Amino acid sequence: MSSPPRPNVGRPGAPGVADSLSSVVHPSRAIARRWLFALLTVTCVAVAVGYVTWTVVRDRASGRSAVSGPVATSAAGANIALVPGGTGTVLFQNAVPGEYWARVGLVPLGGPESPRSMLPLGCLRIHFAAERGLCLAEDGGGFATDGELFSTHAAYIFGPDFQVRHQLALSGIPSRARVSPDGRYGAITVFVSGHSYAEGGFSTETTLIDLVRGDKIVTLEEFAVTRDGKRFESIDFNFWGVTFASDSNRFYATLGTGGQTYLVEGDVGARQLRVLRENLECPSLSPDNTRIAFKKRVGDELGSVQWQFHVLDLATMTETPLAESRSIDDQIEWLDDERLLYGDGTDLWVVSANGTGQPRRFMSKAASPAVVRTASLPPPGVADAAVDTLTLPSTDLALAVSVPPNPARVGENITYTVTVTNRGPVDATDLVVEQSLPKGVSFGSASTLQLASGGWGCSHPDESHVMCDTSVLRSGESWTLGFTVRPTAVGTVGTQVSIYATEPDLRPEDNSTTTEITAAAGP
Repeated sequence: MSSPPRPNVGRPGAPGVADSLSSVVHPSRAIARRWLFALLTVTCVAVAVGYVTWTVVRDRASGRSAVSGPVATSAAGANIALVPGGTGTVLFQNAVPGEYWARVGLVPLGGPESPRSMLPLGCLRIHFAAERGLCLAEDGGGFATDGELFSTHAAYIFGPDFQVRHQLALSGIPSRARVSPDGRYGAITVFVSGHSYAEGGFSTETTLIDLVRGDKIVTLEEFAVTRDGKRFESIDFNFWGVTFASDSNRFYATLGTGGQTYLVEGDVGARQLRVLRENLECPSLSPDNTRIAFKKRVGDELGSVQWQFHVLDLATMTETPLAESRSIDDQIEWLDDERLLYGDGTDLWVVSANGTGQPRRFMSKAASPAVVRTASLPPPGVADAAVDTLTLPSTDLALAVSVPPNPARVGENITYTVTVTNRGPVDATDLVVEQSLPKGVSFGSASTLQLASGGWGCSHPDESHVMCDTSVLRSGESWTLGFTVRPTAVGTVGTQVSIYATEPDLRPEDNSTTTEITAAAGP
């Protein structure tokens, strides 16, 4: 899901005030859930068929295949240990159009733009830890064997050889997946109503899975919830975004109710949840278990929710905003104890966990990352297995920015040029020029001064970003844009311009630059 999430507002007509009750499961909530399930079993067939049909049509139109789960389950698959790199591996959903679109890929942790080992799994969401993984995919297969009446999506539990051990039908559209550090438990969140956290009226279901036995254990709605030492209960509770602690029994998740979101701490064995903090979604616990990365609502812009990534120190409960200023819907993955990994719907990005520096692209055309810090030993017969590889050709893009003499006056326009040159050896596709504007500077307009071979267009998704793109910039070609901005406050600020394409860059050091603009007081 790539839309920026919105705090849960519950089902239409549901009470907006949480009640403190003594029962573990509110009777009216249970009834409401049964009514919802009954209604969905009647309507979901038509809705799901329509959704899958749309997906297939969309994928065929773009030359892609549907994300329909395992594409090979009999032959030996590539083992995690086969991927070189020494310090770990990154699993991800490949987003390069073509034969391997939506297939699961592997790259070394130290070489994210190296050739991708492609695996016999096609997944919408994927996660892996300690010899077990979860793959959420379309086309679960109608009538399932685990008690679900009908499903168009499934969860596949697989091992280090990427062979499927178990299959479970899902009751909605996949949203989040997490595996506990020891591989014992998994957590799956699906939309049973709606399809985006950015919209009102959605409903989610989050289920804990025993990955060893391949069984569903419990939904988080069956847990008792407390806030400030008192029972906390409401008919519109929704849960999503689980992250497990190192002991697996303890976990964190998001609770949404009454238009507000909360961080909750859970105990699998005790079936209990405790509210810790407001305004926090999609937590992700650091490898050292001391901090939580999350998304925080920071306002509304043009009718859409605006979010910013933060890190919460669990010892002091202090928050640190991260350098990524875009509003992004993803559950962050910790690359290590100091860096965070996330997807923006097109590429994977990395940013420092201490709030310093700038985000940088980690891998092009990829989503749903999972960092595997300990590799498995390959089972007999797998070590020599052939592995499909996808290698993205590299090019060399160069960025140049020309700014008129400073200072300018507050309220007056400044126009500067941005030139992107493709030095080759191959064409650059899906090229993006991103301009980040700080506070004190407002965006005016963008124009093309030297046209690229592909068409071009620009968008202004929020106050701090302008994005321009073209489908192709051929080898040896340049593309020049003119940007007009207006200082709104006295002082000196830096505007950052960065460029990205599908192809890895041979010399990425000249793909980003910061230019200072000084504004003086008006007449």
